[in-house]
Amino acid sequence: MKAFRETLAAVGLLSAIFLVVFNYRELPQRIPTHFDASGVANGWGDKSSLWVLVGIACFLYLLLTLVRFLPPNSMNIPVSQEKRAAAIPLALAMIGWLKFETMCIVAFILWSTVAVAQGQRQGLSAWFLPVTLVAVFGTTIFYILRMKSLSATNDRPTERE
Repeated sequence: MKAFRETLAAVGLLSAIFLVVFNYRELPQRIPTHFDASGVANGWGDKSSLWVLVGIACFLYLLLTLVRFLPPNSMNIPVSQEKRAAAIPLALAMIGWLKFETMCIVAFILWSTVAVAQGQRQGLSAWFLPVTLVAVFGTTIFYILRMKSLSATNDRPTERE
């Protein structure tokens, strides 16, 4: 599952990068740089701002990948010391899924920005914000509850995380 999750995150990042690379020349100089809560573009700026978002995505991808190599005792996990070894794989799985979700969010924002700049869309979908919040908070809550449940059991998480 870890390899699958990492592949999905890499595909999300590469999609975001290729989207900008292949569309940059055809974009007008002025593009949307901000969307309101309902998904309507309400801020405009230079098309070079797309590279800032790509850079942020690359930085986050790298940072969330490097977390896996931190010493286990550097993670603040809300479980007893005896359950810590079982909780660390869950924490790393949560970070992996959040990395994938973040790359998808960035790719979707870039795709919407390009589409709005090309006159193909009016903005982000009105569903973007609720779906994003449910996905990110859902993943976080799911794994936190799994870690909390370790305190009540002697089970170790399965490899499917």
